[in-house]
Amino acid sequence: GSESRLTQTLLRNFDLTLPQFGVMEALYHLGDLKICEIIEKTLSTSGNMTVVIRNLEISGHVIRYTAPEDKRVSRISLTEKGRDLIAQIFPEHLKSLEGNFQGLNEEEKNQLLALLKKLNGK
Repeated sequence: GSESRLTQTLLRNFDLTLPQFGVMEALYHLGDLKICEIIEKTLSTSGNMTVVIRNLEISGHVIRYTAPEDKRVSRISLTEKGRDLIAQIFPEHLKSLEGNFQGLNEEEKNQLLALLKKLNGK
């Protein structure tokens, strides 16, 4: 499907995995996040998240810093390089997603939107 096409495009053109893309996308739309918030927003398991973030740090797409309000907590932030990359990829990602929803009627699209908002706590 288009999700695997997206994955192949991301891997080939941008040298990213889908979990890395998910982390960068969350940071792009929500701003700096703690690792537990990234896990929650990307529906990932904590086991691989530290590896995903470490690899993004190594590639220069994110940085980790100590949260000013709590020295025990790390926050993750997109670098300029990471922001530029996700801004380049995201419109392409949206286009591939649109194809997934062509089979839905208006009512089904509204139901899906309501569920996604609920998942995002809106």
